[in-house]
Amino acid sequence: MILEGVWKNPESVGISDAILISLIAILVVFAVLIFIILITALIEMATSTILSKTQIMPRKENKLLEHDEDAVVAVLVATIDFYNETGKEARVNSITRWEED
Repeated sequence: MILEGVWKNPESVGISDAILISLIAILVVFAVLIFIILITALIEMATSTILSKTQIMPRKENKLLEHDEDAVVAVLVATIDFYNETGKEARVNSITRWEED
């Protein structure tokens, strides 16, 4: 009934009615904020449980890259040279060091 008075004749709304409308609006805003916080907390809990069950193991090929900076440079130069010659993108699947006899 108070809101009908605001829409039909705003001058008839007194201070107490205006304070009541303001409090209701503030409570609605806080309720929506709490709902958003709860939803994000649930999503965060779900992703953390999924990540705790998932184990990402490093590939064996990457161990060479950890210890040998020259291998990284060689792979970068080779892929750039391949791209310049063919115009196609390259994907490096594995890296092995060749030892000459």
